[in-house]
Amino acid sequence: MHDAYSAIPVLEKLPLNIQCIACYGDYNSKRNLKVKANKTDGVTVLVGTKEGHLLIYKVIAYFGLLVCCVEVLKNPSNLKHIEVNLERSNRFFSKKPIQQLFVSPQVNIIVSLSDGIVSVFDLTTYQLITCIQRTKGATLFTSDLEEQISSTGDSAFALKLCVSVKRKLQCYFWKNQDFVELHGDVSLPDIPKTICWCKDSVCVGFKREYGLVKLDGRSSFIELSPTGKLMEPVIGKLDQQQLVLMKDETSIFINSDGDPTFKHAFTWSDNPLGIDSQPPYLIGILPKYIEVRTVEPRHLIQSIDLHKPRFSTAWRHWLFIASVTHIWALIQLPLSEQIHQLLKDREFELALQLAKRSLDDEEDVKTKQIQHIHTLLAFELFCQKKFEESLENFLKLKTDPAQVIGLFPDLLPTEYKKQLIYPYDPPVLKGSELEKGLLALIEFLTEKRNETIKHPETQIKDSYAIVEGNTTMHSKRQILQVIDTTLLKCYLKTNDALVAPLLRLPDNHCHVEEAERVLKRAQKHRELIELYKKKGLHQKALKLLLDESNKNAKKSDKSAYEYMIKYMQHLGKENVEIIFEFAPAVLKAQPLEGLQIFTGDTSEVESLPKKEVLDFLDSISHALVVAYLEHVIFIWDDSTSEFHNRLATAYKDKTLQLLKEHHDSLPEEDQLQVGCGPIELTETRGKLLTFLEISTSYQPERILPDFPTNRLLEERAILLGRLGYYQQALALYANVLKDPIRAESYCVKIYNQDPSLNKDVFFYLLKMYLKPESLDDNFDHFQTEPNERLSKANLNAALRIMYEHSNKLDPSQVLGILPELVSIANVQVFLRNVMESQTQVKHEAQVLNSLLLAESQQINEQRIFHENSKCVITDERVCRVCKKKIGVSAFARYPNDVVVHYFCCKDRKILPVS
Repeated sequence: MHDAYSAIPVLEKLPLNIQCIACYGDYNSKRNLKVKANKTDGVTVLVGTKEGHLLIYKVIAYFGLLVCCVEVLKNPSNLKHIEVNLERSNRFFSKKPIQQLFVSPQVNIIVSLSDGIVSVFDLTTYQLITCIQRTKGATLFTSDLEEQISSTGDSAFALKLCVSVKRKLQCYFWKNQDFVELHGDVSLPDIPKTICWCKDSVCVGFKREYGLVKLDGRSSFIELSPTGKLMEPVIGKLDQQQLVLMKDETSIFINSDGDPTFKHAFTWSDNPLGIDSQPPYLIGILPKYIEVRTVEPRHLIQSIDLHKPRFSTAWRHWLFIASVTHIWALIQLPLSEQIHQLLKDREFELALQLAKRSLDDEEDVKTKQIQHIHTLLAFELFCQKKFEESLENFLKLKTDPAQVIGLFPDLLPTEYKKQLIYPYDPPVLKGSELEKGLLALIEFLTEKRNETIKHPETQIKDSYAIVEGNTTMHSKRQILQVIDTTLLKCYLKTNDALVAPLLRLPDNHCHVEEAERVLKRAQKHRELIELYKKKGLHQKALKLLLDESNKNAKKSDKSAYEYMIKYMQHLGKENVEIIFEFAPAVLKAQPLEGLQIFTGDTSEVESLPKKEVLDFLDSISHALVVAYLEHVIFIWDDSTSEFHNRLATAYKDKTLQLLKEHHDSLPEEDQLQVGCGPIELTETRGKLLTFLEISTSYQPERILPDFPTNRLLEERAILLGRLGYYQQALALYANVLKDPIRAESYCVKIYNQDPSLNKDVFFYLLKMYLKPESLDDNFDHFQTEPNERLSKANLNAALRIMYEHSNKLDPSQVLGILPELVSIANVQVFLRNVMESQTQVKHEAQVLNSLLLAESQQINEQRIFHENSKCVITDERVCRVCKKKIGVSAFARYPNDVVVHYFCCKDRKILPVS
């Protein structure tokens, strides 16, 4: 794909047989250190040979230009040369081949495996520090160096060592110039051929399989996978928490728990002998060459021909590859050069990874470059029709949503879209591809919408263009308007059931004219109504509903009227004039259902001005007025006098109308009877009577003059009673309506309201029965002949009142009005009841008098008893509580003669303790 590395010879045709290599540099040097021309960047390479010699080389790179140590070279030609100096040669380092080397400048030691034992040497003097005798017979070791930062910011290094001795693993940690056992030995099912430390686990490669040893106290062993046909295990370290296991030419990535970290396997061109990692690159040492690959994306980057490479070692940006007789330095080419080439090849994902690892001193430049590459990657993913990944990246990049929307057809105004510039022409989407893209766009816009709404400012600064030069939107309101309008269009093309919920959102920002245009084109009338409703365009909404209602009226479809009713129920008092404009059409078509506009169970309906609504309904229909008043009074419990007056008057007018229609031909005495006539009349008059009885809010003095004097006499009697004219009301019941039962019930009701104030009400009724001439002044039109005034019916009714309510009548008043024709025998029961009642009252008074006298005597005796006891306060008497003299202070005395100051008496029921 492109050149990422350059292989430069370091040692050629070494006369000794190279068995292992290691390298190190100054660990305190900063990775972003700049070096000037002709300055050096050096590293020390340790070579262990089959002959037991230890060779120490200083490798120095000379640069011809100002370069960054991490990038090493601007161009391979800029490398003046690599100077290799043999700083030291220790021929007696070991008598046997040096199998393995590890160098740690952080703790200044060299760890060596030779002759089956692990030894530790001083890095400065190369003198032996210690031999770990327990490792005798060792075949392999692996190390783990972890940097730990203290709370003060100081760094310290923890070095761990794991040694394979036959079928056991021994674990140590470096402390006080010696390796100390970390825990007990771990038994293995076979002899390991390779081991590698990963966090708190050790991965082990056997001849046939890989396993993982969890060093968590239990030292559990986990079987992982077979090694493949060649049965040669190879383990590489990707980072501190990931390993690469080779299964023939296939790589498997695992974490420290043995779980796979990538879904897909990773294949090499041949079976690697070893693997090194320099993110984002993975370097495989193959039998005849070096292969450079990337894990994500999975690409072969470069193949470098070398003569039988076998070993590798790395120190930061340095990577050394060795064969039996040669050593090469694998130098990574400048990241800027690689990125430039990758951008030309549209390999944006890898270019982005390299840009993030760049150590450019100018952070703003680096950030801008990453933003640019990331945007190109998102655009390329879109062109590859990976819509979800693309839009997810655009969301992370805070890309201007209008420019993302412009990638799709027919979503932005044509004039605006023409102004947008893209890196290259986006694909033309149609059919299923377009639908898939729109679904991803919906997800993007929804997330962007939520993010924008939560933004505290009205201006959003972080909004970036896909191509520099495109105008970006920063107004929060404008961004939300574009997002919501586009969401509306997307829903219409993918799932129109979501259009109405979008328009019902309380913070909907759809552009009215554009949304109106697309909804009309899609014939989404109900959704258009929702738009008008949210934007406060109620007249447009109701006009559209009214037109729809008129069209459906021929089909007997009432749904549009029902929707109009529900719509107007939520308009509220601020839109009452609009309601009055469109309600008549509904009330004309569906009177009872239409009345729900003013009686619906919503807070907006209850807030409407009832007086204006009542006047409006009165101009349309008297029946609607009655129904509305009934709802206001009986459902909403409104106690406004005017409404109660109007309902009573409405009931009265309706009753009189029905009487006139159906009863003018009847005798007058029949017309006065309740319940005569058709059901409607009976129900209406029943409502009037019930309302006059139960309501306490109407004003009888205002509505009584409207009632006729020759009809609705029972109603008139109720009103007279409300005004306190009990005698006139009783006269109507008793002598005009000829209803003694109602008259008696009325008296009981009045009397029970206040017996002391209305004590004479039964006497008034009795007088009306016995002396009906008292009605002449107020009821002239009901007068009868004098000789017929005291009828037998009246006499019987009077005697009944005397029998039933004798305790509520004054005997002297009753006897004073009895006519001469009444005999003693007729009033015998009354007199007996009166005498019994009076006798009972007398006896009760006598008993009460005796009880009061006895109580008075008891109190007098108690007074005498208490007056006989005395309390002498001398100069020596002290308070039981405070122990001070009583003197002339106020005091309190307890029944047992204990005296305390009045102030010291906290509770009169509790005696002070001395």
